[in-house]
Amino acid sequence: AVVSTQSGHYGRDLQPEDPEIRKRRKIGGGSGKKKFTEGWIEFKKKRIAKAVVQSLNGNIIGGKKGSYYHDDIWAMKYLPRFKWSNLTEKLAYDSAVRKKKLQQEMTQVKKETNFFLEQVDKNKQISAIKRKREEKQLTSMKDNSLPSGDDKTDSINPKAPKQRKLAQSSIRTNKTPPDILSSVFTQ
Repeated sequence: AVVSTQSGHYGRDLQPEDPEIRKRRKIGGGSGKKKFTEGWIEFKKKRIAKAVVQSLNGNIIGGKKGSYYHDDIWAMKYLPRFKWSNLTEKLAYDSAVRKKKLQQEMTQVKKETNFFLEQVDKNKQISAIKRKREEKQLTSMKDNSLPSGDDKTDSINPKAPKQRKLAQSSIRTNKTPPDILSSVFTQ
């Protein structure tokens, strides 16, 4: 903003506080007012700038007694050989650095997340391979421990239901006792 007054300054710029700091302050019960961390004023003449800094630096801002800034203190500094273009360049540079740093942090977080997910997938694959090896070892141990060749068909598919062997009976030999048939048909 360009201002022409009796004191001879014609440019000013205020740096607002970081939005995250403001959010934390408001959550903590602080003031919701917009605060500024830094401000710059450009004067037409060095002599006037030096006089303003000397007279205001370290003094109370003042104003009405109930004013929000009444008891705050001016903290001013004269910056020799400092041009307004230096200020805008620095602000643009700081903004670019902040964006680049945030982007680098985001890419780092993405890399870490992807690495973690890859490790989880590898762990799942390795545990599945170990489980399959253990199952093969168990089935091979069962195959070796079985004395007859009839049960090998059961050990090939471990999830198949186990069936008991039929005892030598009349059903298997197709011989039926006459008393069983007679009890069924006589009723």
